[in-house]
Amino acid sequence: MTKEQMPQDNPIPGDLNIQFSQEIEIEESGFSFRPISGFELEIDGSVYMYSEDGNLEITLMGGNLEEGTSIAELNDELAADFMENFDDFSLTKARTDAIQGVTGFAYKVCFHNAEEQGLGRALICSPSASQYFFILMIASADYWEAFGDRLFKTLKSNVRFHPQFSNELKEVELVEYPDLTIEVHEGISPDEDFMLKIEKGDVSFLLAARSQVTRETVAIKQITTPGGKQLYHHDPPNNEFIRLISDGLMTGTDGEVCFFFPRDNKETLQPGVYQFSFSTEAGMPLQEIQVIIRAGRALDVQTLDLNFWLATSNERFINPTDISHFKQDVRTKINRKLSTMNLIVGEIDCFHPAMDEIAAFSTINIDKDLPDCSYMIAETIERKRALNVGIVDRFVKGDPEVDCEIPAISSGQPGMILSSVSPHTCILVNWSALNGDLDQFVDAIIDQLIIFSGIEFKDTQGQEGQHLIPNHEIAWRLRRHPLFYEAD
Repeated sequence: MTKEQMPQDNPIPGDLNIQFSQEIEIEESGFSFRPISGFELEIDGSVYMYSEDGNLEITLMGGNLEEGTSIAELNDELAADFMENFDDFSLTKARTDAIQGVTGFAYKVCFHNAEEQGLGRALICSPSASQYFFILMIASADYWEAFGDRLFKTLKSNVRFHPQFSNELKEVELVEYPDLTIEVHEGISPDEDFMLKIEKGDVSFLLAARSQVTRETVAIKQITTPGGKQLYHHDPPNNEFIRLISDGLMTGTDGEVCFFFPRDNKETLQPGVYQFSFSTEAGMPLQEIQVIIRAGRALDVQTLDLNFWLATSNERFINPTDISHFKQDVRTKINRKLSTMNLIVGEIDCFHPAMDEIAAFSTINIDKDLPDCSYMIAETIERKRALNVGIVDRFVKGDPEVDCEIPAISSGQPGMILSSVSPHTCILVNWSALNGDLDQFVDAIIDQLIIFSGIEFKDTQGQEGQHLIPNHEIAWRLRRHPLFYEAD
């Protein structure tokens, strides 16, 4: 959005008569904003605005986001710095929120200062892979309850981001993952071909193309091999559709489309340059393309780690002894099914969301809640190279909501790993639909692992009521997926 496109008058609806002034750019912080007319304004890299009557205080900050930094932890640090002179305050994580189409984490703020009680809202997001933006607004409790939510929403609409922290190519070689190379390419326009170079010895790659707006449809238009062969081509205006690698359209409706290759035994990964083209619903440039390339032979036993996110009130997941038995039983049952194909379970981590998150996420609407679960889990976990499994009490779907008895669902087909900004980083299991049966639970995990990994399977498998049998052909591809690693 250009400066000329920014709204010049944007009064708060209702009985708040607030106007916004001309746009100000904070170049070193990577954003522009429009201050509230009549408010006191202090700018020193960050922005501080406050009303003369003291009812309302606002801060906006932005800057470079160091590799590996958790934006949730950064939010806590920035909020604590801003609130350090108050008697006490608390942050409660709410669901995700978005600003200028960028999804981030929203927090409710409560504070006490002398005799005053107050409320507020904080939001932190990452507009690009190397950039953060933070906004916090607080007010007296009465003022917030009357005007706060509307004012916060309107203030967000008067912020826009600048890409000076972006790099054309950012390549990361992580010490803990010596077989993986991670590349982040930013600012790819819809009419620009994306070139991905594959080296000799690379065995697979996992790609995610992300738009600038959440909930937007993103599509792969074309994939061409180093030899010039079209693996996939979709051109609706000319009624052209070539598909050598997929039976369906390669689209994503949550601002991201993912692709894993190779996906069946008819395919081989060739050294050289693979060429991609993409489209976005709004025709805007992509925010970024993230690629994870795995190298190595993947011939020995391959290991999969598991993260269980326990958004459930079931008693089985409360007692530490019961959780320990659960982990061991899951390990035994999965290994019994997969170890003959040289696939085994490695580390298993279990973690509980905060109580307010359990209340918000123990019942999941599979039509709209999967991206929020994905962001929440990916941001919280420590072991990043693992299959994230959310265990919830209940699935519903539709509006109005009705119960849904499917046992499990993947947030992506394929999904993405090693990313806290992807809406496709987990699978979810409907515990009530399984009646506590661990054999069914393990079957559901294996089914969704194959789907999440983007592995092609025969049409006779995976039909309603049937499980995806992890045969040696499927296992051959799974072993090369960057979810798996070769243990010492």
